[in-house]
Amino acid sequence: MSTSLKLLTSAVVLGACLAVASSDVQAGHCRSCCPPPPPQKVVLVVSHPCTCCKYEIPVCIPACCQGAPAVCFQDTCIGHGKNVFEWSNGYRVVVRFPPGGGYRVIQRRV
Repeated sequence: MSTSLKLLTSAVVLGACLAVASSDVQAGHCRSCCPPPPPQKVVLVVSHPCTCCKYEIPVCIPACCQGAPAVCFQDTCIGHGKNVFEWSNGYRVVVRFPPGGGYRVIQRRV
């Protein structure tokens, strides 16, 4: 088969694939038709375990996090511990207190 015939065949196949994909989107089969609700901003207040300084930490959490989170303090092997904020849907924000001072925020879904 010649090179030009191969190119023409591949162009036709690619065009057919694009036509099928665009007809699926027009038929209402796209996943992003309903965007998720925007995240909500909350301010978490933590107290450093060594200095007792209070920090107000603004974080964005998913809109599905409703109500007040469960809060607990945990000691850590390295650093000065961590505060764990967990909502009923399993979303978790961890505020760690490293040995050098300050804090570090870690957000994740469990």
